[in-house]
Amino acid sequence: MKKEMRRKDRLVSEEKARDIIENSEYGILATASLNGDPYAIAVSHVLYENNIYFHCALEGRKLDNIRENPKVCMSFVSKADVEQEAYTVRYESAVVEGIAKIIEEEEEKLLALQLICKKYSPDLIHQHLSYIQPRLKHTGVCRVEMQEISGKANERKQ
Repeated sequence: MKKEMRRKDRLVSEEKARDIIENSEYGILATASLNGDPYAIAVSHVLYENNIYFHCALEGRKLDNIRENPKVCMSFVSKADVEQEAYTVRYESAVVEGIAKIIEEEEEKLLALQLICKKYSPDLIHQHLSYIQPRLKHTGVCRVEMQEISGKANERKQ
């Protein structure tokens, strides 16, 4: 049974939570093995429709965990400004729970990698395909199908 958010006054809309995800430089992916061993790592991500894509190596602990237990959680922070006088942090954050899948289909991998390049290298859009093509077979891509999304913000009161 899921616990309700304690600070409901900081809850933001799903639209705002999506904006937070889009504006975050990276996301933290949390996985767990079948034994329940936790693992969390930063990933370069992009939000596309109801999915979050990230690229990775073709092997490693996160992929082992996804194969064993595809349930994942991701956390994003798009703003975190310390306000010393108020003893607080003004922040915007979002959390996603979903099902991860390692993408094998070349067409979907290519789409995801182009979206990631567009986010992180928008000034080089004309070079994306020539950069991706020779690396496609040596690059892993995962998709997280979002099942739950929520966001919080601690904003300065006007």
